[in-house]
Amino acid sequence: MERVFEDSVTAREFLRHAEGFFADAEATGLNAPSRAVLLHQAAVSACDAILQSAGLRVTSGDGSHVLRIEVALEQIEGNTEELLERLDASRVRRNEASHQPGFAAEASVAEARDATGELMELARGLVR
Repeated sequence: MERVFEDSVTAREFLRHAEGFFADAEATGLNAPSRAVLLHQAAVSACDAILQSAGLRVTSGDGSHVLRIEVALEQIEGNTEELLERLDASRVRRNEASHQPGFAAEASVAEARDATGELMELARGLVR
């Protein structure tokens, strides 16, 4: 984790990327694993928007996606523990979809969509 300049312009760009990934995940004809990957990327971009607006950036490395979600949610007032659990479950589904061929349940993708949508709504409230 490193301190960077609080940059609302870049934060809004990250949020636009999140919205694009989210919209792509809603496209008809995509299989569940592809949607899981797109939803996770939307969550990562939303986290980056929150972090950029707070003057923070996660550097690359092992555990960077988990750290990104945790620190982004720390920037939000209120209890975000349940959302953290849901987003982490979404991250795990994305890892499975990316690295272990097999079945991804539509219900788990729907849960990822709901958690990511909630995160994006929180990010919209913070990013100006």
